Amino acid sequence: MIRELPVKLPQSFKDALGYPGHLKWVAFYWEPCGDEAMYDDGYISGDGNWWGFLSFVKHSSVAPWLADYNLGSSDSEAKHWLLCNLESREVYVGECKEVREFLVEEVKNSMPTSGLPEGQVGISPEGIKDLLVNIREAIKELPVPSMAEVEEKMRRDQEMVEKMVAELNTK
Repeated sequence: MIRELPVKLPQSFKDALGYPGHLKWVAFYWEPCGDEAMYDDGYISGDGNWWGFLSFVKHSSVAPWLADYNLGSSDSEAKHWLLCNLESREVYVGECKEVREFLVEEVKNSMPTSGLPEGQVGISPEGIKDLLVNIREAIKELPVPSMAEVEEKMRRDQEMVEKMVAELNTK
């Protein structure tokens, strides 16, 4: 069962947690393999900003509402995911499988289906192969970031987390 929490997301939440996507719904949890905060919107998933995640879930206005849930740790898999509506700023929590199924269904319902056979959503196997070739070639051309660029990104991330915490402190 997915439950709503009496918590509102700060305006800076998405950036503070490092979610690069644009979807309305996204989940966050902790992954012990790699010891990372993760995001998953049913379409993309990846490493988030661990400092932002921990700053949010351990904040005094949030932590009491999460005490009965296991969002994962360095030593154990998550049993629950934090489900966030980035438009309404509502926060929910639910079992991993249930939240993941909800996210996949949300993505499925938002995908265009015109021109596809009944019930089929997505891309053909040939399209996937072409896409992977294009991605591989594009990755080869990406420049390696300089140390100054890495430091600047870290500085911006720190600023976003500090902004999020300040917003949480004003509630």
